[in-house]
Amino acid sequence: MKKSQIHKIIREEFVNILREQTMITEAFLDSGLRKLAQDSNLINNWSNLFKMLAKQYDIKWDKVPEGSFELVSATDSRLNARPKKVKDPDTGREKYENFYLAVYNITGDKDNPFKTTDRYNYSRNSTLTGPAALGVTLGGKIAQQTGRGDTATIGMGKSRRSEPIGKAYRGTMQVNKLKQLADEIYIFDIGEFQGGTTDLKQARYQLKLGADKFRDHKGWKKANLDRYEDILRSRIGGRDEVDRIVAEIVKIANQAVTDAVTGGVKTGKYGDLQTIVAGQEVSLEDVTTSMSNALKDYKRYIDYENEEDKEKGYGGPRGSRSYYGEKKKAYALELKRYLKGFKTGKIKRY
Repeated sequence: MKKSQIHKIIREEFVNILREQTMITEAFLDSGLRKLAQDSNLINNWSNLFKMLAKQYDIKWDKVPEGSFELVSATDSRLNARPKKVKDPDTGREKYENFYLAVYNITGDKDNPFKTTDRYNYSRNSTLTGPAALGVTLGGKIAQQTGRGDTATIGMGKSRRSEPIGKAYRGTMQVNKLKQLADEIYIFDIGEFQGGTTDLKQARYQLKLGADKFRDHKGWKKANLDRYEDILRSRIGGRDEVDRIVAEIVKIANQAVTDAVTGGVKTGKYGDLQTIVAGQEVSLEDVTTSMSNALKDYKRYIDYENEEDKEKGYGGPRGSRSYYGEKKKAYALELKRYLKGFKTGKIKRY
């Protein structure tokens, strides 16, 4: 190998290391966002999804809290929601409501049922290569990029000079097709963070997630009990054991927050608020984050359970195992781990 070739390889690796350290790990608080930011189909020299969104909608990604990028099932109604403009009650400025970004991921290689049949393209898209972001939707439409680099813009729907964001295999760039292909779907509410992230907006959003910063423990408790009841109402059949597990998690977490606030807030070694769970002193933020994530997994469990019930109505799964049934079992196991953490004081956050 020539010396010039070795120098070229070193330069390329150095650029990759710099990009990972500065763009990915330094600023992003949300674990889902950090994961997506490592996908070269979303961030590279000519396409940067998050820079485009930050520029056009004034989103401060370093202020977006954990839990903002939510894993959802393909049946989530928000994936098809159409945005509308409203006036922000805090600033008086126009903003979007029901405006969602969705990223459709595959976790490994898989056959493409939508492969083209012409000779030129067949060998290029008969297999989808993963892990990768297949595509992105914005406001329920395929997200398209116009231009490249720092001047690139993102839009909803195709135009004459635009190109879809993501891996964008030929024949797959329709929302319903992406839903069928994706192993993971991440959704993010742009409207909640458009126009920067003021303390008031962040507090309101975190209260909705069940991770409020303990300013109002009664409101926090009510918000999470309401979320739990909403999830229960979406159930078609019923699995008493999982319901009991989640109810116990909610009860322990709510009590921990109430005890911490009414008994006098204590701070830990690094200034973080503390409470007692199962006789152990733990971070109050860990408690609220853990419960919030448990409720999200509970919702996903029920979504998959409902899909499994529909599948049975259609005659059962095609293979020996149901995809929805396996995913449901995985989330049930995660919920047991969350409960174990609350019972032992070893809180599971992620």
